[in-house]
Amino acid sequence: MVNTKSIEFEIIKEPWNKYQIIDNSVLKTRTVLKKIERIMDGDKVSFSVDAQTLTVIYADSALKGTPNPRPITKKDILDSIDKPDMHYDTLSQEFNEYHLDDGTKIKIFTNVTTISRTTLKDPKGDPVYNIKSTNTVEIKPSEQYKPTTK
Repeated sequence: MVNTKSIEFEIIKEPWNKYQIIDNSVLKTRTVLKKIERIMDGDKVSFSVDAQTLTVIYADSALKGTPNPRPITKKDILDSIDKPDMHYDTLSQEFNEYHLDDGTKIKIFTNVTTISRTTLKDPKGDPVYNIKSTNTVEIKPSEQYKPTTK
């Protein structure tokens, strides 16, 4: 029988990662862990991780334009890309670390894969970017879940 349980966790570190974009803007990303579930299937354990990556752009002032008061959809962003796959340098990049109440340790590494700029402006007149990233999750289960040798 499969048993799923939400697990409490402690944030050990949840840093902002920072990237310098070729247009002199700075991208900051931070992955936030929202929920972890432990799934027990007999003597096998697995985990379900629910996280969200936040992105913030500090745009170069030379890129500022007329503020856009209307909501911007994902389709608007994808249809308005004019600088695809922009070069960037990583200024800082660390993994997130969490400890679960059962002794399990989890690390999440966010990897920015693509930064693209659109022709759109946000409500403050800053350029709108499309950021693609992936998260790699590394789980070190508590000793209590490791098989015993007979």
